[in-house]
Amino acid sequence: MAIYHATMKSFSRGKGDSSVAAAAYRAGFDVLDVGTGLGHNYSRRHGVAFHQMLSPRGAPSWCLDAKKFWNANEAAETRLNARVCREVEVSLPHSLSADQRQELALALGQLLVDRFQVAVLVAVHKPSNQGDQRNHHVHLLMSARKVGADGLGERACAEFDARQGGGTRALRQIRKDIEQVINGHLAMAGHKSRVDHRSLRAQARDAALQGDFERARTLTRKPMRHLGKARVAVERKAKFTAEMHGVGGKEAVMSLSRILMAHMKLSGGILHDTPSRHNHAAALRDLRREQLSNDNDAAPAAWDATGNPVSQAKSRLAGASVPSGIHTPYSGQTRHLSRVARLARSTGKDAEMLNAEAKLIEDWLEAQREVAQQALEVLRLVPGIQIEPEFQQAHSALVCRRVDSYASKSFLFEDTESLANAVSTYARMVIRPYRARMEVLNAQAALSEHGNAPTSHAAIRARRALARSKAHVSPRIVAIQNWRINQARQKMKEACESLEKNFAVPKLEDLSADVPRNEANESAAQQAGNWELTIRRPRFAP
Repeated sequence: MAIYHATMKSFSRGKGDSSVAAAAYRAGFDVLDVGTGLGHNYSRRHGVAFHQMLSPRGAPSWCLDAKKFWNANEAAETRLNARVCREVEVSLPHSLSADQRQELALALGQLLVDRFQVAVLVAVHKPSNQGDQRNHHVHLLMSARKVGADGLGERACAEFDARQGGGTRALRQIRKDIEQVINGHLAMAGHKSRVDHRSLRAQARDAALQGDFERARTLTRKPMRHLGKARVAVERKAKFTAEMHGVGGKEAVMSLSRILMAHMKLSGGILHDTPSRHNHAAALRDLRREQLSNDNDAAPAAWDATGNPVSQAKSRLAGASVPSGIHTPYSGQTRHLSRVARLARSTGKDAEMLNAEAKLIEDWLEAQREVAQQALEVLRLVPGIQIEPEFQQAHSALVCRRVDSYASKSFLFEDTESLANAVSTYARMVIRPYRARMEVLNAQAALSEHGNAPTSHAAIRARRALARSKAHVSPRIVAIQNWRINQARQKMKEACESLEKNFAVPKLEDLSADVPRNEANESAAQQAGNWELTIRRPRFAP
């Protein structure tokens, strides 16, 4: 199986990089940096299978001398933060022979030379003795400037520095070209395996569309990540592995373990025998048992030693937080109130517990109302905006009190907070296009102030700011923002419908059914046509 890997990185003098040092390390030779006077000695390093310089047709002969060229390349850059070179690292198929991999590496280097008119150092590296023996790869070190008949010229590879996605598109194109070169050499060598520069998800989708569901299932796996030499070196130093191969290997390992254990016991070390029943599964069971016991101990925290409820609303509101290791979209106050409601239902002391937590409930309700009010104020910032019915319904549902459901139904607090988050997200999505248009107007006004000096630095910065602000109102960005607004509106609508369905507020007719009526007064009021309704604030009473 051939694995595709091709990455590009830049070397900058501002970060302390040197193209001379990079070339010496990748090619494995000794060289003196004339500019700094530092010597880079890598002739004793292992793993370099082959290296060669490539240059465009008509370039001076000294461009094929790696030591001379990279010193000249370093001297051509005068800025302190100059980019001195670029590198493309490509994985070579291990199914090819050494000569075939060398030909492939030279073909990849020539591709870069012809495409960008630069000089390229091709350095093929072998796998490390301690690493994966299939890790054959090539380093293609490119000069930062074009190379012509007069030597180093203007800056090269400007397409990789393009803005607004241009650099990404150029990188994807070169990755696609590298894929074609590798597949061509695999075909010439008689191998059926091929590489693909696309992501595993894109490959699986394409295989499914073509009807190859077995290949699509194989490609539906977690992608591997390139660790890099620094992380691999740390892992190798931190991890100790003792392996015994050949006949009697198991006995040798056991003998070594017994000798080590006896030495630790004699020297007073902390090494001791592990109980036979103490394994990984037992450790997981102990951890689960401890978590359950902690939850049971924390549940009756709202009760004192005599069994009476204790009010901890102020401390809960100030210090309630999500425990370490628990990831939840709800706040600590919401999780605590939901736990109190469940405990109230299970113990039958709902009124006592709710009265004990009344301050926390009031603060929580006020927080939800503030979220709804802030979302409404944000929308009112847009001149001439028409508040949509979905937002009006969600706003009304959010500010409505549902006292009867506090201790009788589950997930009231969670669903209410989810609706508050949905309302806030919707308001932010709606206001974003308006702010983008305002930024364009402000940038145009700032640019108009520099009409007398269009070439000044301030005018140049103003034009750049205007270009950036216009990019945020482009048709593509507007389409994305509209899609996000529709998604936020749909989520807000679903959250509102769920809250209204699961925690419906009793209608006025139902509430008035239990109230004693005075028929005389009622008929008089009907005749007068003047109805007066008084809604009193409910209390948490049994």
